[in-house]
Formats: sequence, structure tokens, C-alpha cells
Amino acid sequence: MQALPIGVCNWSLRIPDLGEAFATIKNKLGLGLVHLGFWDDAFKDTERIIGLLKQHGLAVSATCLGFEGEDYSTIQKIAETGGYKPDAFWPQRLAKTTAFADFTVALGVKLLSAHIGFVPHDKADRQYTMMVDRLRQVCDLLGAKGVTLVMETGQEKAEALMEFITAVGRPNIAVNFDPANMILYGVGEPVEAIGVLKDKIVHCHMKDATWSARPTREWGEEVVLGTGQADIPRVVSKLRAVGYRGPLIIEREAGNQRVADVQEAVDLLKSLVGST
Repeated sequence: MQALPIGVCNWSLRIPDLGEAFATIKNKLGLGLVHLGFWDDAFKDTERIIGLLKQHGLAVSATCLGFEGEDYSTIQKIAETGGYKPDAFWPQRLAKTTAFADFTVALGVKLLSAHIGFVPHDKADRQYTMMVDRLRQVCDLLGAKGVTLVMETGQEKAEALMEFITAVGRPNIAVNFDPANMILYGVGEPVEAIGVLKDKIVHCHMKDATWSARPTREWGEEVVLGTGQADIPRVVSKLRAVGYRGPLIIEREAGNQRVADVQEAVDLLKSLVGST
């Protein structure tokens, strides 16, 4: 795979039929790489999914695991309901992670991405120790299958995320860097964060946003790639400067012209890194 290949998240297209989504990625957008995510149990139809990927000639950069019950209506709600933090959901989410890891292996993919949930700012907080322990369990079960956990950025400042990675202390924990999430959650400037996370970044979303008037309290606004405040040209340049050579995966989670917005993002990225 060439350095900085361009791909797209299948969920960004908002096309329910997976075959149609794959056809759009390959034939309309001209891409050969997909970040493949599921929030329900559709991933269990593994043979069909593998067949569709082969049919359309698509490679998978990483799988993406989401959980039912996660509420993104406000920053406060997702802090309460997201990832591995809620006690009530922990057993079933660990079980789903195990099944999803098997799906990832069946696809021949080495990276599994997820929003792990908010990590408390205070390392003396009981929940901080709890999150460290839970992520060790997740990493251990993935590691036994040859899979690396790739955490989404956004909820924590880059420095806090690095401290958490060190506390977990597992070799198969890394970062999916999303410059827009840093802005949407209000936790830091994307280019500066890349300089902190450096070689922990193994996968990257290309998404843009504008800052909220009340950072960390209210969401920023996601916008078409290149039209926001993430400064995508500088983001790509900084990624190169720290030695990143992985995929640039377009993610679009707002708007009613998803395919057109993704095409605009493809054109921008090609102008920055060259054709795929």
C-alpha cells in the first residue's frame, strides 16, 4: 500500500445497503480503501461482507466498533454512555468486542477502532483506574488474536491520552487521529496534538469542524473537509513530518449531500498527497 492512501468510512455515505455503498466507493468515488464500521450485529454476516469486499475490489484499512446505547446528542450524554465506561454495559460491550475481534481477524485486518469512552481527568479518580483495567482487558483479548486497538481521539487532550496509553501499558494500543474531534469536543488544536501523539497514530480520519462558542460544553460544528478550522493542509503536512505513512480516511457525519461532500474531500486530499 502506498503512503497516505485515501479511503472513506462506509457509514459516512449513509447508504444502508452495503453492496451499494461499496459500489459507490469504488465506482463513483474511485477509491479502493474503506474503514468498515458497524453499530449493530450486521457484522455477523461475515461471509457476505467478505464476498462484497472481493466483488468490489476494496481493501479494509481498519474495522470500527460502535455500541448500541451510545448517545451523542450532547457531549455530556456521550461522556455518560460512551465506550467501555458505563458499568451497566461493560459485560455486554466486552462480549461484543470479542465477537467483533473475530470478525476483524476473518477479514484479515489488524486494526480495530473504537471510541473507548471518556477517561476521567483526575488520575486519582476510581474510574480512571477502572478504565485502565478495562482497556488492559480489551487489549489483551485483542492481542491474543493479533489485533491492535485503535482509540479515537477527541474526548481527551493529547497529553492526557498519551498518559492513559502509558498507564494501560500494552503494545497493541494506538490512536486513530481525528482532527475534527479535537475541535468538536473542544480539547485542543489538531496540529499541536499530532506533535504530541506522533508514532502512536496508526490510522487517521480526515474530518473538519469549527469551534463551539463554549468548548467542552457544547459541540462544535462538523463541516465539509477543507472548509473548517482544522487546517487540513497543515494537518497532512504535520502527519508527514512525524513520519505517518498510513491511510487518510474521509469521515463525514453531517450534511445531506454525503457523496458530494466526500468527493470534495477526495479532491482536496488528492491535491495534497497525489492520486490514489
